[in-house]
Amino acid sequence: MSKYEIMILVNPTSTEESVKELLFSVLDEKNTKFERLERTELAYPINKLTRASYYLILTKAQPESIKELTRKFNIDKTILRSLIINLNSEKGLKPRKQKRFTKRIFENRRPSDKSENKETTEERKTESRKTFVKKTEQVEK
Repeated sequence: MSKYEIMILVNPTSTEESVKELLFSVLDEKNTKFERLERTELAYPINKLTRASYYLILTKAQPESIKELTRKFNIDKTILRSLIINLNSEKGLKPRKQKRFTKRIFENRRPSDKSENKETTEERKTESRKTFVKKTEQVEK
């Protein structure tokens, strides 16, 4: 048997007894902790509803019974959303370590002076003008 945490959003017009009846038709009451959290405003409408009731269920159950519970959640129209988390499989996950930013040192780079860059660009411009003039002279001949 695995531990599960189940969070469901229920239509606010449905009663707590109807939700318990749906849950305990599949789950065992001894191994289940049922808690009604609150009735809140939703961030966006679900089935044209802007409010919902939240329920948190902690249980120990077989995977087959969780499949059956999911099937019943999908059939029942009062259950708006559900989330089922297997706590046994989630326990072993560790957060990834963030890599620290390290300053890179480029040793192979040429030192760049703005004056040198200007000179080289001027030299390139004059060279390209010379080649252009040579080509035009060849075409005229």
